[in-house]
Amino acid sequence: MKSVLVFSICIMFASLASVNAEECLDYGVEARWSYILEGQPGFVHCPLKVDPLSYNVTWSENGSTVHVTAERQSRIYRDGSMLRFVPARLGDSGYYSCVVWNSTGCFKRRVKVIVFKNHEGLCYNTTARFSSIESAKADVKVVCADLTDYVDGNTEQIQWYKECEPVKFGSSKFVAVGINLIIHNVTKADAGNYTCELPYNYDGKPFNLSRTKEVIVKVIKEQKLPVIIYPKNDSVEAELGSQVNLACNVAYSGKGGNIAFWWSINDMFAEDYDRNRVLTDEPFPTTSEDGTSLITRYLNISEVKKEDYETKFVCNLQTGIGATKYVLLKRPVPNFQGSLIAIFVALALVIVITILTYKLFKIDIVLWHRQNFLYRTSKEDGKIYDAYVMFPKSRNKESVYPTDTFVLKVLPEVLERQCGYKLFIFGRDELPGEAIADVIDETMNQSRRLIIVVTGIQSSDDFFEDAFEQQIALYDALVSNKVKAILIELEKIVDYTNMPESIKYIKQKQGVIKWRGEFTDRSLLPNTRFWKNVRYRMPPAQRFSSRRLDFQVGTFSTPHIIKVT
Repeated sequence: MKSVLVFSICIMFASLASVNAEECLDYGVEARWSYILEGQPGFVHCPLKVDPLSYNVTWSENGSTVHVTAERQSRIYRDGSMLRFVPARLGDSGYYSCVVWNSTGCFKRRVKVIVFKNHEGLCYNTTARFSSIESAKADVKVVCADLTDYVDGNTEQIQWYKECEPVKFGSSKFVAVGINLIIHNVTKADAGNYTCELPYNYDGKPFNLSRTKEVIVKVIKEQKLPVIIYPKNDSVEAELGSQVNLACNVAYSGKGGNIAFWWSINDMFAEDYDRNRVLTDEPFPTTSEDGTSLITRYLNISEVKKEDYETKFVCNLQTGIGATKYVLLKRPVPNFQGSLIAIFVALALVIVITILTYKLFKIDIVLWHRQNFLYRTSKEDGKIYDAYVMFPKSRNKESVYPTDTFVLKVLPEVLERQCGYKLFIFGRDELPGEAIADVIDETMNQSRRLIIVVTGIQSSDDFFEDAFEQQIALYDALVSNKVKAILIELEKIVDYTNMPESIKYIKQKQGVIKWRGEFTDRSLLPNTRFWKNVRYRMPPAQRFSSRRLDFQVGTFSTPHIIKVT
């Protein structure tokens, strides 16, 4: 009887085993696909959670009624509820059905298996990799995933690669812990594909297991509480009666719609301070030049009054800890800068005008100063004469201005009679019988100036009749520097080509005074331009007379032009 019961049970199980899988309750395709690298072992679990003591499990390739063998020597075989590929090949890709059944029911679910190859030149395939998004500045753990069915606890031989290049350990940046790679203080440069590789033995056959994970690093803006960036507890100058607009700027991140801030004055809302002249605007968002998000609220004061000075206008921000910043109104500090600039500009103009005036009217200024401040020639210098007059004897009988007339009549009349100078004119002032050389030497040493009168076109040989007088006078004027020379051109056209080098030198260094007048009362007044130039180069006079000229020369009478024959 007992043997009959056992036989019946075996017949029942055999009949259930032969049940067509199409008759089982089908749960469809498992959402998670199984990826296996070609040439590596791959283990696929049955997605149906069953008690192996109560159920039987079979595997079959999709569309086939042949069950996968349970023989361990086969490359693909069933091991309990697990389907093993040792190793996997590209042709193994497809759908595999896991059927679970017992005496009361039958269930089926399919699994998609994809066997892939790495991209050429790479140690991974971008379609078969894990991925994670990490935050910058954090520590990241990269897991060598899906090794639970393979690792026996010995993970010391795991090798790590970044973009297929070995990870450089030895610094605090990368640390290997078990099946994990720790990356400290992740930055954008740490983003990339990390591949782990582990040697694996299966039934004495050596294999390499590899997994790749893409690490994406994102810089996440730090969420900060709103903060008042203006005002900054400082002061603003405002004129009494002026209009002032004060801005409260709050910087924030994210949406600014829930930021509450307001103006207050003397511990009351700004709107309650003085409604007639103090108003606040509604807050509105803006953006600063550096891209910071701002929200701004203005306080408008239409007219500043005395009570507003030294009053705190406070911007209040309602945050987790609260925040207040204020601004003070102050009277403007007197600005002396404009006045100082005006003073310096005026002073500069005065200096420039003074310099230009002095350059233009230097002669008149010096002569006026001498006359009004009673400058007198010092007698302590031992000089007797104010000037020694040197002139050539006129050989041009047709000259408009005879040299003798100018030297013997005009010079004495203006410089001696009207201006108070004392001249020594050779041919007029020497005593009869005196030696010429002695007279010239003595009078030159007793004179303060040397007046040289030139006229017409003359040569070096006939410039002076007395060559000895010329040598002594010019030596004292140029070499010994005992006396200053005054060069006067008597005629309008004077050619210096054939003049002595000494005369040319005086003209180049000290210039020349040109007589351009006629022998009339007007031209013989000491305040004319010509005589001012002569007087300027002469030493201060002992006396000065402003009386008009009252004399006749030859056959003329003032104010007619003098004609000398």
